[in-house]
Order: sequence, then C-alpha cells, then structure tokens
Amino acid sequence: MYCLQGRVFFNVQKNISIPKVQPVRHFWEYVNMMFNKPDPERIKLLGPDRACAEWVLRNGGKVVWSNGKVLEDYNLLPPESQSVPKVVVIDGTDSSISHYGFSHLSGCTKLEKIILHNNKYIDDRAMKGLSYGLATLTSVQVSECANVRDAGLKEIKALKNLQTLILFKLLSVSDLDECKQYLQSQLPKCKILGNISNDN
Repeated sequence: MYCLQGRVFFNVQKNISIPKVQPVRHFWEYVNMMFNKPDPERIKLLGPDRACAEWVLRNGGKVVWSNGKVLEDYNLLPPESQSVPKVVVIDGTDSSISHYGFSHLSGCTKLEKIILHNNKYIDDRAMKGLSYGLATLTSVQVSECANVRDAGLKEIKALKNLQTLILFKLLSVSDLDECKQYLQSQLPKCKILGNISNDN
C-alpha cells in the first residue's frame, strides 16, 4: 500500500490464484436419478409390474396393461392392496425415464413393447439397459432421442427375440444406415424400419 496526493493505493499481486469450483453432479441429473432409481424393497413388496408402472408413470410415461387398458396418470394407480395386471407396453414418449430405472424391466414377464421417443434422458446407457427386458421384448422404437449414438444403438443386438425395431431421427447417430445393417445381421428375424409414415 502506498499514498499519492492523498489517495491510497494497494499493490495487486498478479499471481493470485483463484480456487477452481470443483465439479459437482448436475442438479437435474441427480433429480432424474432419484425419480428413476429402483427400490428393491418396494419391488419385493408390490411385485415387478406394479413397481415398473410406478416408475414409468412417475416420469411422465404411460403403460398398457395385459387387459388392454392404458394408464398415464400416476394418481389413478389402484390401491397398493389391490393387484395390478401385467405390463405389456411401456410408452416413454416425452417422458424422463432414463437408464437409472431400466432394471425395473426385470421380472415383467409379459412386457412386449417399449417406445422411447423424444426423450433427452435416453442415451447409450439406456440402450444397454434394454437388455433387462430381453426375455420378452419383441418390439422397440427409438426415435428423436438426441443422446443416443452409434455404439449405444448397436447394444440392441442383445434383444434376440425382437421382431420389430423402429429407428429414426437420431441426431447423434453418425451412420444410421450402417447401424441398421449391423443390427439386421445380428437380428436376422427382426424387421427394422424407419419412420412408419416416412421410412427413413
């Protein structure tokens, strides 16, 4: 510090180090994890189909029961004392379901179809997570999921019972045609389509 004509000045060290902010888990990623994370005790208590339906509905998706009824409102689930039908279809369109919850598919013995459309939380880890349903899944749609890449898409090869696979508008997939060809070679009995209204 020094004085000049009544003014006080301070020497500023040029090499002052400012501590860097340590990276932390993004808040919304943490929230998503908590909304998707399975509860083993609840699955054991209420059964895999009820727990799976709760997971999907809690994250904005909908389910189709084995009796043909569609449910998209979490608050309309029957009381816990009442049994539920089997889950046949999971529609994750515009939802926030993510790979954190895909283990809910285990034990859903009638699950046939999953639609993953326009979901920013679906990524390569979710593609790998589809294998939790490999015993029963016959139809899968992955579309407008911007975080799915080529390597992730190819993980679908594990679904050996797949009969129909719909893939389109996957912006992070660099070569969708090559991915389709690869999956066709791994799943020769599966029909692989683009957009049904505009097959691309």
